[in-house]
Amino acid sequence: MPTGRERYKRGQSKSKRNINLGFEKILFFIFLIGILAYGIYTYIGFSKIKSENPLRNSNSDYYLLSDKRDALEKTLIVFEEEYNQKEVIKYVYMYAVNKEKGESVLIYLPGWLEYIGLERDFGTSVSISAFRYAGEFLQKERGFEYAIWQIEQLLGSNIDHYIWFSAKSFSAFSDKLGESSADSIFAQYYSNGFDVSEESFFLNSFVSKLGWFNLLMSSSKFKNSEAVIYSSYPTLANIVIELKGIHQSTLSSRPYLIDFSNPKYLTQQEGFTGIGISSYINTQEYDLIWRGFIDSMIDRELEKERARVEIYNGSGMSGYAAQYARRVRNSGIEVVRFDNAPNEEEKTIFYIPHPQDYPVSLEVIQEIFPGTYDIVEGRPSFMTTGDIVIILGKDIPTVYSF
Repeated sequence: MPTGRERYKRGQSKSKRNINLGFEKILFFIFLIGILAYGIYTYIGFSKIKSENPLRNSNSDYYLLSDKRDALEKTLIVFEEEYNQKEVIKYVYMYAVNKEKGESVLIYLPGWLEYIGLERDFGTSVSISAFRYAGEFLQKERGFEYAIWQIEQLLGSNIDHYIWFSAKSFSAFSDKLGESSADSIFAQYYSNGFDVSEESFFLNSFVSKLGWFNLLMSSSKFKNSEAVIYSSYPTLANIVIELKGIHQSTLSSRPYLIDFSNPKYLTQQEGFTGIGISSYINTQEYDLIWRGFIDSMIDRELEKERARVEIYNGSGMSGYAAQYARRVRNSGIEVVRFDNAPNEEEKTIFYIPHPQDYPVSLEVIQEIFPGTYDIVEGRPSFMTTGDIVIILGKDIPTVYSF
């Protein structure tokens, strides 16, 4: 039997344990409250940076963004800066990846490049940096939309998603997280990294600063920011996750980097003003390189169909057959012929003798031609051999234009 002294000691020991446990619980709850408070503080800081999708607001996402979800995914990333009190494009990237195949390509377009093809509207070439301003000139409040459309025209390809850092949001991230500079250390992560310019690595340098710890520690610096990121992704967290995913993918899969600042993608000639030499984009050289990669990156179902396409221009306006043939080919589908149609047509028509054999190809092509078109199971009246034959009608100029 325990004595009274022993019972007293046991009681004292239990009391101390209860006090210790109670104190530990209090510390634990204080710790949880601290984490919650800091989380709220962080959220308030980052909530000042908005993600907006102006394409959805204007319904132009139907024309400019792919709605087809397959293994091939293309993301456009744009950085703007302020120059002479205007927001101009500084860097453009497009990342294309097929995660199932482990194939990817990163395209880099510097803002100073000149693009020939806009002479009808402006009487001269236009630099990429001025795409948004040019769009505002044509139609007020559609500059952003015009810039994305023109980038797609330049690359001959549509996109699935986009992330667009306005000059204010780009400046906010640079000020709060530190300036990003192109660094040759990233060259080793690309299959041709030592053959491209250092400035093409800017995206990697920028995203490397978007670590979650760095963002959390810097959240207070964003609380007075009113910056906006334009994106098809709904939140800042989604944007950061996507950018970090692209960054990690480039570090692990060693993609090919198409650097448009490389002279082989440029044509040097006298400027339209007759003063100095300008660098114009050579889309033919780009198409040659891009098609070598897109053929291996396309979705397996599209690859199996091996559709052969013919395109004929019956709109009565020149250039459309070549324009759409380029976009179809740059989507990974073979174009065996493009030419003028024997006769003009009022409406665009798709002829498919065996539609059940090419459902995926048709879906891809229809995204290049947004709208409603007649689909005929058969062939046109003139001689054709393609699996899919497209005759462009007089309605084609009104599909999507400025």
